[in-house]
Amino acid sequence: MAGFNKEKKQKTGNSQKPNNVDRHYRSMERKSKFWNKIDPANRFRHWYLGAASVTRSLFRVVAAWQTIIILTSALVIVYILSAFYTGKGEFVIKLDRPMADEGFLLSETNDFSDYLVTLRDNAVNNATNISIYDIPDNVMEVDGKHNGANYVAYTFYLKNKTTKEHDYHYELTVESTSKDADTATYVMLFQNGKQQIFAEQNKAGYPECLYSKWEFPFMDYALDKNCQTVVKDASKAHVTEEMINYHEFTKIEGLYQLETVPWESKDLVSIGSRQNMKPDETDKYTVVIWLEGDDPDCNDEILGGHVEMHMKFSY
Repeated sequence: MAGFNKEKKQKTGNSQKPNNVDRHYRSMERKSKFWNKIDPANRFRHWYLGAASVTRSLFRVVAAWQTIIILTSALVIVYILSAFYTGKGEFVIKLDRPMADEGFLLSETNDFSDYLVTLRDNAVNNATNISIYDIPDNVMEVDGKHNGANYVAYTFYLKNKTTKEHDYHYELTVESTSKDADTATYVMLFQNGKQQIFAEQNKAGYPECLYSKWEFPFMDYALDKNCQTVVKDASKAHVTEEMINYHEFTKIEGLYQLETVPWESKDLVSIGSRQNMKPDETDKYTVVIWLEGDDPDCNDEILGGHVEMHMKFSY
């Protein structure tokens, strides 16, 4: 037992004794620590690496903020553009700035529970031609957007929320069109229950007319009761040769004739006004837009075309 313990102690003592290699590396380590403390180049190196690391961090932060600002700005721009952008075929109603600032309002309901200064009706895509007889009889009794498969219909209200009596006027304009689709586009405008039907004048320079064996609809609401007549003399009815050939008329005497109101110009459908609108008074409008199949200009050449209209109210 005593001999074993002695041998173990001797081995332990030999293992703790440093050799020449250990002494050499320890000496180099002490020298390295010493020179690291006083070597200017090494100090500069450590300072440079630290500064570079801080700079990279700052650039990463700045770049991140720049990215956030750029993306936010882009979203704001897209939102602003979308607010003013109108797609092909949309119908837009808006108040000009003075009317809106003074207190006039637009709404889709007569209680004005939800009101705006701009209203929009969606486009009717892939619309085909129809007849005025295809438009529902109650078209002006339905509030808001109520488009059909082949026509645009919008009923809205304008209210004077100012403290004064005002006159105002409106303009119904064509903002864009293609393939001459406007030449066969008809607009029926109701203002406080009275309607007018607008169409571009025909190629002979006369108001466009429709003809039928039966009375035309909506005549009880016509602003001009003489817009519908019975043809007694074809020569006095301004029936064009184009119209006769299109409908293959052999005799038009005895037919009902509906005379439309010609557009003011190529891009201006109608100008109207309202006098002495009192405070808290409300006006009701319904606008119906369609391609009239009985118009000679409604042919295959306008297929794929579009018409976009605006209605603007101002003092």
